Amino acid sequence: MYRCGGFMGKIVLVGSQKRDIGKTVVCIKTGVSLSDAGSKVLLVDLSAGKKKISEYLNVNEDIIYDIKDVMDSTCTLEQAAIEIKENLWLLPYPRIVDKLNDVSIEEFKKLVESASGAYDVIIVDIDKISMSFVDFEKVNAVVTVNNNDFSCIREINADKQIARKFDLKDIHIILNKFNKKKASRGTMLNSKDIKKMTEMDVNFIIEDIAAYENADCEFMLSSMENSFNNTIKKFSSLIHSRF
Repeated sequence: MYRCGGFMGKIVLVGSQKRDIGKTVVCIKTGVSLSDAGSKVLLVDLSAGKKKISEYLNVNEDIIYDIKDVMDSTCTLEQAAIEIKENLWLLPYPRIVDKLNDVSIEEFKKLVESASGAYDVIIVDIDKISMSFVDFEKVNAVVTVNNNDFSCIREINADKQIARKFDLKDIHIILNKFNKKKASRGTMLNSKDIKKMTEMDVNFIIEDIAAYENADCEFMLSSMENSFNNTIKKFSSLIHSRF
C-alpha cells in the first residue's frame, strides 16, 4: 500500500459550524468521486456527529480496529483501514462510546503523516474547522459546509479567518441544503449575497431536495446524473487540479 519516491498525499479538511448540514455526506461523495477518477482516497472519520461514515457505507459491523487504535499504535493504519471500493478506504470512528474523547495535535499530525505516505488524497471529516487538534501545517485544503441561512455569513467568515491565520489559502465553500425558494423570497440568502459578504467564490451549491435527506449506501456510491453528484464532481475536479 505504501508509496516510494517521497510521494506525499494531500490533506483535505471538511468541517461545518452547523449540525445536520450534510457535511459527512459531502465528505463521502467527494471521496467516491475522486476514487472514481483514479485517485487513491482515504476517508478519515473524526466527527462526533450522530451518524458515522461507517454507518452510511454499511460497514459498521466490519470494524475491527478504528482511528483511536491507530493513534494508540494498537494497530497499523493499513490494518484499520476498511476497503469500501476500488481506490477508496475508510479509517472509521470508534463504535465504543467515549473511546475518542480527546485528540492531541501530535496524534493528528502523526496520523495524517502516516496516511499521506499511502494515499493520494486524505479527506478528514471533523466537526468544526476550529477543532483544537488540527495541525494546519499538514493541511492542504479546507472545505466549510453550510447552507444559505443568514447565520452562514458569520460562520463561513469565522472558518475563513482560521484558515487565513495559518496562511492556508485553499479554502472552499460548499452550500448544501440550499433553499432556492426562500432565497428568491429574501428570507434566506442567495449565492450573490454570500459571495459579497464573505468575499469568497460560491461555485458549489447543492439544492435542498428531499431525496438527498435519506441518503443510503447505494446513493453514496452512485455516480448517476443528479444535481448532488454533478456539484461534487465539479468540486472534486477542482481539488484534483489543485493537487
